[in-house]
This record gives sequence, C-alpha cells and structure tokens, in this order.
Amino acid sequence: MVIKKHFLNILRWVLRLHGAGHLIEVVSAISEDAYVTAIIALLFLILEILASFFIPDEHIHFKPLKSEVHSDCNVHETENN
Repeated sequence: MVIKKHFLNILRWVLRLHGAGHLIEVVSAISEDAYVTAIIALLFLILEILASFFIPDEHIHFKPLKSEVHSDCNVHETENN
C-alpha cells in the first residue's frame, strides 16, 4: 500500500500544480479582457484545488455505479454481516 500512498500524494500535488496553471490562465484572460474565459478557468482552478484536498485517504472499492469508501475492510465487512 506504500505505492498507493505515494501515488495519491503525487496526484494531489499534480492537481495543485495544474490549478496553478489555471491561475496563470485567469490572469492572462483578464489582461486580454476575456472575462468569460477567466471565469471558466477560475471555476476549474477552484475544482482542482478542492479535489486535491478531498481525495480520500480511506480504502475504496470501485463499483460501476457507486463506490464504497471506508477506512478498513475488516470493519466494513463486519458491519454488513
């Protein structure tokens, strides 16, 4: 699980870096009076920064329609039985 922990940390920082890129895009769009583009870039900036902080630290079981998120599989299995 060490690889998963490092992967999630790298993913968080990549999302933050990409958000910083959107910040540059917002500033550039405002300087060009492209306010609609600036607003769209600002929305994506906010979403990516929030996503980088809310990536779960728990264990995830990916399912087609709804994923299960919990901290420990053994606890989760005893609750369902």
